[in-house]
Amino acid sequence: MPSAQHVELNEPAGVPATGDLYSLLNAIHASNIRNLNSFHGRGKVLFAEGEPARGVYILRTGSATVSISSSEGRIVIPRIAQAGDVLGLNSVLQSAPYDATVRTIEPCRTDFIPRAELLELIETSHAGARVVLKLLSHELTELAKHTRSLLLPQTASARLAKLLLEWSRKSVRIERVFTHEEIAQMIGSSRETVTRLLASMSRSKIIQITPDSIVIHGGAALEKMALS
Repeated sequence: MPSAQHVELNEPAGVPATGDLYSLLNAIHASNIRNLNSFHGRGKVLFAEGEPARGVYILRTGSATVSISSSEGRIVIPRIAQAGDVLGLNSVLQSAPYDATVRTIEPCRTDFIPRAELLELIETSHAGARVVLKLLSHELTELAKHTRSLLLPQTASARLAKLLLEWSRKSVRIERVFTHEEIAQMIGSSRETVTRLLASMSRSKIIQITPDSIVIHGGAALEKMALS
């Protein structure tokens, strides 16, 4: 069971040093707002689309998928949340149900701030309110930019190439943490199409698929595909 404690103000491993985030953490600490610090294993749903917004989660370590669904049951993953992201903020501010489902990709540590206490902070602290609005603006800007970069290309192969290029910015060896179905949800395609495209890239020596990774060998070829 998670224990109630204040946010640790020292920079935790894995969290980017963002001034806005630490300003929020300092405001929470100064207001004596209770904070639930928890550890979650891979595959844990932090909150589900349509559930009442109980509060926000600050992702301290690890990463998680953020997915949305249509009325027909189609699932899309518009972004991957990384350490330092504040999750559920838009829904809390609107007093609306969560508008997405967040599921951990790997073991994660989070801080949970209850909705009522976050809203009280906004009402009583001008500095806290400004920080929350800046974090929300950043979240929506990043979501729009990520969605635009992946969905504007006309072909599924271009969208997949863009996704692989994005993942390979840190390393040409990409750990296979996503299924073909999840990759399809990220690029607005089908599992069968993703399987076919990855197999074609492998045959062309653009990528090498191993049991636990995808290794990028043809970055230039991927960049050309991304423009198609």
